[in-house]
Amino acid sequence: MRTIRIFIASSSELKEDRDQFRMFVSQENDRLHKKGLYLEIVQWENFLDAISDTRMQDEYNNALRQCDLVICLFFTKVGRFSEEEFDTAYELFKNEGKPKIWTYFKDAPISTGSITSEFNSLLTFKNKLASLGHFYTRYTNIDNLINQYKTQLERIIPELNTSAPANLASPSVEDPVKSKEDSAEHHFNKHLTAVLIHAIKPHNRKASSFLTENPNWQDNEQLTRIAKQIIISSYVGVIGIQIRKLMSIGNESRSTSKIERYIKNCEFTAKRALQLLNYALLSKLWDHHISGEINIKKNPDEALRKFFRNSTETCLTDDCDLMQTLLKIFSNNTLENPIPESSKIYTSPEVQEALQRACELLNELSQKELSMLKNEDCLLAEKQVTQVLETLNFFAAYRMISLKDINYSQQRNEKTGLYLHNYTYLAGDTRDNNLNKTKVRREDSPVLSFAVLLFKDNYRQNINLDPFIIDYNGLALTGGSKICFYSHINTYSDLNLNYTFIEDNSTISFNKSNNPKPNDTDVVKLNHWLAEPQNRKDLNFDNVYQLFFEAKNELIDQDEETQMDIF
Repeated sequence: MRTIRIFIASSSELKEDRDQFRMFVSQENDRLHKKGLYLEIVQWENFLDAISDTRMQDEYNNALRQCDLVICLFFTKVGRFSEEEFDTAYELFKNEGKPKIWTYFKDAPISTGSITSEFNSLLTFKNKLASLGHFYTRYTNIDNLINQYKTQLERIIPELNTSAPANLASPSVEDPVKSKEDSAEHHFNKHLTAVLIHAIKPHNRKASSFLTENPNWQDNEQLTRIAKQIIISSYVGVIGIQIRKLMSIGNESRSTSKIERYIKNCEFTAKRALQLLNYALLSKLWDHHISGEINIKKNPDEALRKFFRNSTETCLTDDCDLMQTLLKIFSNNTLENPIPESSKIYTSPEVQEALQRACELLNELSQKELSMLKNEDCLLAEKQVTQVLETLNFFAAYRMISLKDINYSQQRNEKTGLYLHNYTYLAGDTRDNNLNKTKVRREDSPVLSFAVLLFKDNYRQNINLDPFIIDYNGLALTGGSKICFYSHINTYSDLNLNYTFIEDNSTISFNKSNNPKPNDTDVVKLNHWLAEPQNRKDLNFDNVYQLFFEAKNELIDQDEETQMDIF
């Protein structure tokens, strides 16, 4: 097994980007181990903060000398140690021809109030790179960074695997001449864009105006980019994020991994769209059951039972089956549908059949061996995900927010106070969405906190998606948002709930904590307990865990949970 060591240098402000980049490398290892390769990440979090005979920074620099690749990430400043790491790598490169070096500067909105004198270090360092003849690259978000570096990795791995001489990397320079195969390849996103911009027209004024004013937009590259941006920003947050990934991958240079990732992301995009509809329907069905409008507990449909007991993540066809089951329940029992536009799916056998077929084909394509995938498979996958998104075009009229905590503000001599709703707006377009920035909405009454809400016209007439979609960071009381979809439950072992992070499809799991909340009647003890952030965090996740089982026990037969024997 050939190990390729990658050193990541950056300041603490880019911790989230480093963490997500590490997840990307982990996913790459799942693929590369078949080729006898392993990517090992080296970053300062790997080192123990212990007493050393030398400076801790010297330990980092020594580790850097053993690396093949170096990635430097910068945002608003360049720390002394980060610059030292670059200098060490650069000197090694000049003397030994390795490691290869990439420098990426994040290009994202920042608050002017956060700019300090350290910003000068960024400008000075950029000038330094220019004097060395080293070209840096900008990235707008973690998807953009990963997609850019993915292309570079594809080019450099064969060279590293044969121990060929290295050259200083310049990721901003593309091959000046494309092969005939490149020019003849499938135009990624073309079909997707052409169909969806028209599909969302009835639900989006911007799309309608764009098509009216630009009937021949497909003949203009700049207008095509605008059409793509309208689609991304129009679809409700989590779907827009997935479409953004497809657009980003489609813009990459041709490679084998591009084909694989494009097909896989077509599947993920269709899955998230169907799951969003299913979770909205499940949430409302639970409400209908609690209010006594329906009782399906004694004879639940098999697809519903499978959802609550499945010990592995469902496949796309299972998601489609669950959707049809839920729509049937709402229709046959004349229940209020939280997404009324979805009723048309149940009333049209042709639409149901087309959706089912699209899901089946995406499943088949995603399970193909990498060596068997061809360029035309990308077009086939793109047509199937387009079919799903076109059918669910009504999601272009919906919005999502992650509601954090709610504060109450009332000043002296004021007769009434205000509830300050702290929330994050979830959007597919990163220009409209800063996941690290919490907004505040003033209201005269509260709503449920720590929940992901889906709504159309009225923020207060929302669908609470908890516990099926959660904001992990909100529950954990940390900054930003980490939106996760329910995946499965460990039915036959520890009963852990498993969720999938939408950005990289990594899995998180948790169980009920062994940290019971004190009795509400003991106010002093309860206040002391709530004063500890860890206790409030445990309480948040325990509530999600409890809500899942409440929903399960309301909607299907309550049966004894299976546990593994403990010896």
